[in-house]
Amino acid sequence: MGCAPSKSSVQGNSYPGMGPGQGQPVNQLPLPPRPNQPQPSTQPTHSNPQIAPAPSDSSGMSFITRQGHTLYENGRPFRFISINVPNLFFIEDRPDACGWVLPDPYEQHDALLTVAHMGGRVARTYTLGAGCNFHVTQPRKYNEDCFVAMDHALAIARNVGVRLIVPLVNNYGGKDEVGACGDALFGNYAAFAGLRGKKPSAFWTDPELVEDFKHLISFVLNRVNTVNGIRYGDDPIVLAWQLGNELGGWNGPNPPTSWTLGMTAHIRSLAPNTLVLDGTMGGLKAKDKYDRQALSSPAGPDIFTNHYYYGESDIKRLKDDSSFVAKHSKAFIVGEFGFSNTGVYGRMYEDILRNDKVTGSLIWSLRFHSMFGGFYVHSEEGGKYWSYHAPGFPSRNRGFCFEEAEVIPQIRNYALRIQGLDPRTVPYPVPQAPYLLEDIRPKCFRFRGSAWAARYVIYRGRARDEFGGVEWEPNPVATNVTDDVCSGSTLWRDEGAMEGVPYYYAVQAVGVGGDCSPWSNVVGPTYV
Repeated sequence: MGCAPSKSSVQGNSYPGMGPGQGQPVNQLPLPPRPNQPQPSTQPTHSNPQIAPAPSDSSGMSFITRQGHTLYENGRPFRFISINVPNLFFIEDRPDACGWVLPDPYEQHDALLTVAHMGGRVARTYTLGAGCNFHVTQPRKYNEDCFVAMDHALAIARNVGVRLIVPLVNNYGGKDEVGACGDALFGNYAAFAGLRGKKPSAFWTDPELVEDFKHLISFVLNRVNTVNGIRYGDDPIVLAWQLGNELGGWNGPNPPTSWTLGMTAHIRSLAPNTLVLDGTMGGLKAKDKYDRQALSSPAGPDIFTNHYYYGESDIKRLKDDSSFVAKHSKAFIVGEFGFSNTGVYGRMYEDILRNDKVTGSLIWSLRFHSMFGGFYVHSEEGGKYWSYHAPGFPSRNRGFCFEEAEVIPQIRNYALRIQGLDPRTVPYPVPQAPYLLEDIRPKCFRFRGSAWAARYVIYRGRARDEFGGVEWEPNPVATNVTDDVCSGSTLWRDEGAMEGVPYYYAVQAVGVGGDCSPWSNVVGPTYV
């Protein structure tokens, strides 16, 4: 059982550290620099003179551009292998919450730093939401708290160098009747139509609903980020605005061509340098299901996608889908795939490396550290499949699949290789300092973990010394603590602690490569 987190333990976003035996604060280390990355031998070492210079913002960060079926960054082909992070804007997996809740900036930072240290230069979020407490509360009325959380996500992504794909609306597969919002899919278009008391199918063609959605797009792209002051439509950290997630489903009808072309044009009018990603699900027969007019027209989206959850058969389907899209001079990405095994994933990754018609792929899906200690966990298909956590735990704890100990290193391997890097020469990151929660007790120990930490070392002191510092015991009290447990759960118990004795504690993270973080903050005195 976990300890109930107190409000005092989760306030603020600073993470002071303490030096061993010093009792003095140690400044938080900056983000570890990404390793020097040589240019891939398969790519040119100079800009292609046929590729127009990429536009950039005032900081010099360039937008990703497209020519034909290829994406470019500063004149060089841009490809990626990475992972979906569906909880970056809204969390559905907090055990102490009823419904969806906003993430803390610490949690968003942990998520995106995890992706960055994986080598996955892109992350895909989930959609915006409609309804009480979500992004769109009423027609053309927006929830500022939700968009402040989005501000933090975009600002953090920029700081750690991970570009984002942001889908705007979700699919709906329920009955076409007023009030049928479809509880299973967050942010579905039926919920948007329901704000006006209209049927789900009206979302695509009803003039009022079409203008409502354009109003949302205008609000989003004209928003000025409250964290870094950058207008969303001018921020190159957004790789692409995606029209939706799995629109049309596996077998349902696509959005009308007029809607796809109209929304693409509206995005381009407000974010002319940012790419547009189609929201249609290609399904099992993408050639028959893709909107041919949107695919072939220069006025259509820049990038098309499909999702792959059928195991071995996905490998051939991926090759066929990407070739079909490339014939129409559009880029192609694997928006989601999974629910299989590392053998299938490895063969897909190998094919992607060899197939330049596939720009990138995003496996489903990552969950990150919780501000209450431990990780968020998420199951699919009744617990048959579970989310992944870095660095990959060979754990049988609830919410952790044993295979993630192979999947996460596999993603990192191919994420680096697609950039032309040798994973053997790219060091694992040095973890940042963990943060020990203030309300801990010796038998109920929790801390905010560090991205890519393999284990933690715990130090114990028994009393203040004459200078006001802590007299630390000569050896750590624990050296192999892991945090592969559900959010808010107890991470460790000091079974040797005695009643009536005041104890002080600090924690240090150890990375996959053996490098140690600075010490955490010190908490104490605390009693059994």
